[in-house]
Amino acid sequence: MIKRFSKDIDIFFNSSKENKNIFFNLFQPFLLVFVFVLTYIYIYDSKLDLNGDNFEYINLAKSLIQGKGYALPYSNDFPPSNWFPPGYSSILAGIMLIMGTSISALKIMNGLLFLAGILIMYRLIITLYNNKALAFTLALLVTLNCGLLRFSTIIMSEIPYLFFSLLTFYYVIKLNEEIPFYKSKYFYGVLLSSVATYYLRNIGIVLVAAIAMQWLLEKKWKQAGVYIIGFVLLYLPWIIRNSMLGLKSRYVSTMMAANAWRPEQGELNTVGSFLDKMLTNFVDTVVKGFAEVVFPFINPNETPFIVLIGSVVLILTFIGAWKLKRYRTLFLFYLLGNIAIFLVWHEGNSSRYVWPLAPFLTICLLGGVYQVVVNLRKKQNKLAPHYLPYLLLPLAVLNAFGLKQIHAMAMEKDYEPAYRNYFDMADYVKKLNNNQLMVACRKPGMFHYFSDGFVTNYKDTESDRELITDLIDKKVDYLVLEKLGYSSVYRYLRPAVEKNQDLFQVVYFKENPNTFLLKFDIEKAKIKFNYGLSRH
Repeated sequence: MIKRFSKDIDIFFNSSKENKNIFFNLFQPFLLVFVFVLTYIYIYDSKLDLNGDNFEYINLAKSLIQGKGYALPYSNDFPPSNWFPPGYSSILAGIMLIMGTSISALKIMNGLLFLAGILIMYRLIITLYNNKALAFTLALLVTLNCGLLRFSTIIMSEIPYLFFSLLTFYYVIKLNEEIPFYKSKYFYGVLLSSVATYYLRNIGIVLVAAIAMQWLLEKKWKQAGVYIIGFVLLYLPWIIRNSMLGLKSRYVSTMMAANAWRPEQGELNTVGSFLDKMLTNFVDTVVKGFAEVVFPFINPNETPFIVLIGSVVLILTFIGAWKLKRYRTLFLFYLLGNIAIFLVWHEGNSSRYVWPLAPFLTICLLGGVYQVVVNLRKKQNKLAPHYLPYLLLPLAVLNAFGLKQIHAMAMEKDYEPAYRNYFDMADYVKKLNNNQLMVACRKPGMFHYFSDGFVTNYKDTESDRELITDLIDKKVDYLVLEKLGYSSVYRYLRPAVEKNQDLFQVVYFKENPNTFLLKFDIEKAKIKFNYGLSRH
């Protein structure tokens, strides 16, 4: 019995040997699930995150289940939207139809998708490296990645995108060349899951391109051609819908904006300014961002030599991708495509858009380091010890350091005062029992969620005439003046209100910090700014 157990232990560390013992086959996945469940319970936050986009996703999902289509419920004409791809709100709408509008159900769904992604990653690494110890170690690092864990408790598209991206990679690698591709369930899995990534986040087009390039370079012409045609056909309905509704993409204008938060600065108009933006994004998002998402215990704003550390991480990541041999094209084009998008996007994002890449960066970086060590041992005519991957486990402990901070955020029973006051303003408007009122505010998606009323943004302009005229055009009844910390309030809204105090009346006030709900006298504003005459 002892001899048999010793053999199983050896197989446990060495995945190149067959193990028919179900205990050893299931132990590592079970341990990953166990660690995840304990950690998720510890950091679970029942409150809604205050980033803003999550409210937009929820509001769009509610519009879908109310039969209004993929539209913003912020005015009585329910204007159709294409600001976000429809995938995530559609998933939320499906959950709402089954579970109701429970926020906990939506959050837990994200958590379950993260867990499923971890288990897929585990199987993916076994397929790539034929090493269960390495698969378990890298999957555990991602399980305890505090940044990804935070995303798994908030209602955002990063985790579903991560799940379908990993699933797509897994299906690509599981494709069996012994049968025609059109007879393989994995080919259709690749097609459907990659289309899902694009419906979740437009950057998913990079994954589609990487898969097509992988197959084209392998001279699988028919397979690549059928895949591309299938993708186009499945995405075509969304393109047709937007075209019929006259909706244009916002991405080109965002890429060309001189400052995404200062529209009055216009667009980048020189090659030099565009190159400067690309260099800034390369340092902030790629060099620093890659290091932060793989090693979340690194604070890029406080870590000395962060550019050097990030550069080493970047170089080793590409070395690791190159060592994947047969699938190097897939991984390299996926990484390079994402980097290309990061470079041309607007500034100020840091690691925000990099987090869904964390599993792939972990596989390439640390898997690559492991492969380099193994190859060095081979050159010395020595075998790498089977426990070698477990030497990376201290990184899991470092990754877990950030969990305490996330737990502290989750334990806070209420929102911070500025947001609490803002939501109280929304609740006040809701109690007015007039669902035709129009409220102008910053973060209208948030305000609508708590007020169930019509909302709009104010115009980002330093001209008080333009801002007030815009309020008249939008038939605004109330205006919210808050201290959420957004610069547009101090730069545009407050100066316009202070300059035209005769047009606004305080109807509700909260202090600490001072927050105002102002009644807008639209008729007086028309007279003051000659509104009727200025239109002729």
